[in-house]
Amino acid sequence: MSLVILALLKREDMYGYQLVQETANSSGGKLTTQEGSLYPVLYRLLDQGLISDRKVQVGKRMSRIYYHLEPAGEERLRELIQEYEDVTQGIFQIIREEGGTHGQS
Repeated sequence: MSLVILALLKREDMYGYQLVQETANSSGGKLTTQEGSLYPVLYRLLDQGLISDRKVQVGKRMSRIYYHLEPAGEERLRELIQEYEDVTQGIFQIIREEGGTHGQS
């Protein structure tokens, strides 16, 4: 989920519910999350200094917390993308059974 959040915040600053909506919209509905599972990840990213937050007043009584990708977050995003690509490539090699079927009698 960190990868998805950082990638979305690279586009623009967003608030929690907006991140939930953009996750679903940008993935064509294939990836969904609930706000309850999103916030622990956001808090961890904040603690790690990868993102920052700012409170914005919306109307008279409502405020939103917008999250912003920091330079350290951009670096971590690059690392996560590389890790994801490596793992995905390895999985595809396994499920495609490239090179034949080893170990079968």
